[in-house]
Amino acid sequence: MAETQKTIQQLDEAGRAHINSMHRLGRVGAVLALIIMLGIPTIAGIYFDAMPGFLQVMLTAAGLLSLFVPAALSEVIAYTPILGSSIYLTLITGNVMNLKLPVANNALALLDVESGTEDADLVTSIAVSVSTFFTLVIIFIGVLLILPLQPVLTLPAVRTASSYIVPALFGSLTLGALGSGIGGGIRAPGRMKGAIVPAILVIALYVLIHHVFKVARLWALYQGIIILILLPVAYFGTKLLYKKGQIKVLLPGEEA
Repeated sequence: MAETQKTIQQLDEAGRAHINSMHRLGRVGAVLALIIMLGIPTIAGIYFDAMPGFLQVMLTAAGLLSLFVPAALSEVIAYTPILGSSIYLTLITGNVMNLKLPVANNALALLDVESGTEDADLVTSIAVSVSTFFTLVIIFIGVLLILPLQPVLTLPAVRTASSYIVPALFGSLTLGALGSGIGGGIRAPGRMKGAIVPAILVIALYVLIHHVFKVARLWALYQGIIILILLPVAYFGTKLLYKKGQIKVLLPGEEA
């Protein structure tokens, strides 16, 4: 009995040591990723004397930041209980909803491990690491085969087919956004109703700026600010429709 308890205690200590090391490596990796992601364009801009002004960057990025910063914060809060310490690797390498989260959920389901436990942390760490490794291997193979396959890739038929890749990708993403599923088995029927008013306002502003006042440069300069202003419109409009029952949020297993 004493030996069993000692073994369990050793396993618990090893698990905690692993989780602590994952958090430590995750923080270091996140800092290095930020340095690389921000350093490369900064160095290139300085070298080629093409650094944009701070005001220009902020005006252009305001709309995107207003979307991605809340989304990033919500992702950390929502995904960390499932992914555990592998959240660092997940957010650094990306493709969370399409790859990392399903991989982690499937691993937990196959091994019948409860989410949020130390065992789940180990399982999700292994699952996310393996999926990331295979993604890198596939990318590496693709890079190696670019030159050998260049005669094939430059064929007229292949070039014609390649021109449809980006439209097909964004088309599939659009269809996914139009559906009621928002990931993790959660459904929100009618959620696109909240985008009707912002879409009408954007179209009206575009027509006014481009065709009535004819100051197209103004649209390019302040489109980020326009997105930022329309966010409260989308939020409060969606909230109002939710309270009126026009938009529903159904957890996994719930019926409309």
